[in-house]
Amino acid sequence: MHPDDAQNMNLTNKLRLINQNKSKEILVKRYLLDCCVKLIRFRSGECLPKNLKVARNFLRGVATKKQIHQSEWEIEGNAFGTEYYSEQGVRVYFRVNKDVKADLVQVRISKGLNNRDSRKYLIEMAYFIDYVFCHIQFSSDWLFEESCDQFMCPRLFERYFG
Repeated sequence: MHPDDAQNMNLTNKLRLINQNKSKEILVKRYLLDCCVKLIRFRSGECLPKNLKVARNFLRGVATKKQIHQSEWEIEGNAFGTEYYSEQGVRVYFRVNKDVKADLVQVRISKGLNNRDSRKYLIEMAYFIDYVFCHIQFSSDWLFEESCDQFMCPRLFERYFG
């Protein structure tokens, strides 16, 4: 690959290349978790902060596979709850979730988005977080797409990977 090609790549593709080096796997996972930390302000409730601790402990060898599996399950449930959120609480068995409602308001205010765009942004964010936890649990799971770039921090990327 020509050096100019690497400069023009999005973070998702750069990270995918870095992740192919087995010695950088843990570093990639830590970077992704730090990106999730930056998203906490958009996610109400204790699900994300609590499970970030479990994921960090898992990377240190302190948490068990069962604990990280439970965390990933909770994060995935949170993503489903965000995707199928309904003000009326009748869509697909999900009740009105006050956390999702607060998150939508936070995104609208912080990002200056309308209702539909803030909902789309929040759903994409919830699934990005889920992809991170899938990757923590199973290194072979690389679910990240270009839309994930919006949740990856370029400054953190520079700090981690130069």
